[in-house]
Amino acid sequence: MFRKFFVWLLMATVTLMGGCGGGSSSEAGTPPFGGGGSGSGSGATADYVVTVELQRSAIAITSMTSNETVQAVATVKSASGAPVPNVVVSFGQAASLVTFDPSSATALTNEKGVATVNVAAASSTSAGATTITASVAMASVTYTGSVSFQVQGTAVTATSYNVAVSLQRSGTPTTSITSTETVQAVATVTSSGGVPVSGVVVTFGQADANLVTFSPSSATALTDANGVAKVDVAAVSTSTTGAMTINAGTNVGNSSWSGSTSFQIKAGSVSTTPAVPAAINFVSVTPAGTAIVVKGAGGNGRTESATLTFKVVDASNAPIEGAKVTFAANPANVVSLNIPSAVSDSSGLVTTTVQSGSVATSVVITATAEANSAVTGQSDTLVVSNNVAVQQAFEIVAAKYNLDGTLTGDSTTVSAYVADANGNPVPDGVAVSFTTDLGAIASSTLGGCLTVNGTCDVSFRVQNPRGNGLATVTATAKVGSSTQLAGSLNINMAGANGGTPLLTTSTGASWNGQLVLSSCKQTFEMLVQDSATGRSVNAGTTVALNSATSNLNVAVKAGSPVLDSRSFMPTPLSLEVDATPASLSPACSATGSKQATGFVNLQFTSTGGSVSYQRFNIVYPVQ
Repeated sequence: MFRKFFVWLLMATVTLMGGCGGGSSSEAGTPPFGGGGSGSGSGATADYVVTVELQRSAIAITSMTSNETVQAVATVKSASGAPVPNVVVSFGQAASLVTFDPSSATALTNEKGVATVNVAAASSTSAGATTITASVAMASVTYTGSVSFQVQGTAVTATSYNVAVSLQRSGTPTTSITSTETVQAVATVTSSGGVPVSGVVVTFGQADANLVTFSPSSATALTDANGVAKVDVAAVSTSTTGAMTINAGTNVGNSSWSGSTSFQIKAGSVSTTPAVPAAINFVSVTPAGTAIVVKGAGGNGRTESATLTFKVVDASNAPIEGAKVTFAANPANVVSLNIPSAVSDSSGLVTTTVQSGSVATSVVITATAEANSAVTGQSDTLVVSNNVAVQQAFEIVAAKYNLDGTLTGDSTTVSAYVADANGNPVPDGVAVSFTTDLGAIASSTLGGCLTVNGTCDVSFRVQNPRGNGLATVTATAKVGSSTQLAGSLNINMAGANGGTPLLTTSTGASWNGQLVLSSCKQTFEMLVQDSATGRSVNAGTTVALNSATSNLNVAVKAGSPVLDSRSFMPTPLSLEVDATPASLSPACSATGSKQATGFVNLQFTSTGGSVSYQRFNIVYPVQ
């Protein structure tokens, strides 16, 4: 029975291993925009990402010599950026120019998702370009990354490093301390090119008499992103005095590097009574000069939290270390105090952080000394604003609504205005998408725009398809995971259907094409419309007299250039007809019972330069 079960288990294992063979992606190691160094598995969405670097002394390189050993470093992360530990990474190469150590060319990722193997040229004569790949099999899918580099025959000068050491009091370098204070020994590790070296262990020590102690007692610290490592330094006792040297050393690039600084320890007075806070001064808020946003609002460069720093001082304005301070918000419960109390450091500084709530408001943070509740400090006003956008505060407008539909490329600016329920502009970076059924809108790189101070712009232009000439532009913005805001407007591409400007009566009734004067000088209120659609014409179109019956004076008094009409209704035009000149033949007579007829020819010129004409009759009284 056991043997049958073993055979069945073996067959199932072989079957499963065979099913895993199709999961790799030969294209996964090629980034979408060229180059090398990262990759992912096949499919629309990669679950894991593998990046690869070639490194010399923990610094990325793109070339190596045939007489050195460097490292191939692969980093495996999930799609969300979390490191993936304890997975086997298999390394390979495109050309047989290098060898791997171990010879299996495999390594296990550490807690940071990093796996490393040594790489050396296959021989002293190896030269040329090659690509190293790193692959990880996860859930029947192979994820691959790659890096390309050059193998050269010439030696590469090893990078050197500097360790600069200083003694600092509250961030200020000093060469003298008292026997009763605690300061910091600061080491800065950089390459010869001035590049900070992060993540290396620095060990501090004293070269002369043991006059100081270090905290932590191991006298070690890890360099940060700026290459800086710090430990606290204090005299062995309050009676300790003298001169001494502190050194700091680290190992980088398989070599040791060190630096030192010398200083004096002077006698200091010891107070048996703890210093009493005399004042708490507000120092700063981060972010400075801007509000934090309502919880859940987000935004480009915006944050929902703020860090506030106060300084506890004594009567002589000297900083007090070890003073406990409690914090309170006013009004209460509109923000969350992440740190309700804290103890001041050696510089007297004490810090709290606040998290915004769901209400836009202003708040003040108060710091109170526990040793004396009468000693308080108040922050500057912290503003909580910029909630998520709401539909009633979402609007789009156009700079011009009536374009020249005969002119391809004629354009107007379409703007979106987005605010929250409190009437505050939304945080920068809200994406607004635009679409149109006619013409074209936005740009080839972005089918919309990102808000700055609650607004952003795109361009609409005249082009095919022109359809009926009335384009519908729609703007949308997504809020959260499901809510979508929307707004729309129309843009008239006048003349797109072959229509031309047409003068008609202000009553909108059918016009017989003539104006009848009841006196010898009269002003007529007319309308200008598109002859094909009855809508407004291209905004900015000029109307002028082209020709008329001799000595019959006609002038456009108002309505030229044609105004922009968002309602697309015909626009008004005032036309003055003057038949009073004595040289007019036959002469006009306001009391005459007969009529004479002249003509007027008006010229319409669009903003794109299209010209059209309209001729109509003028009927005036004569004897």
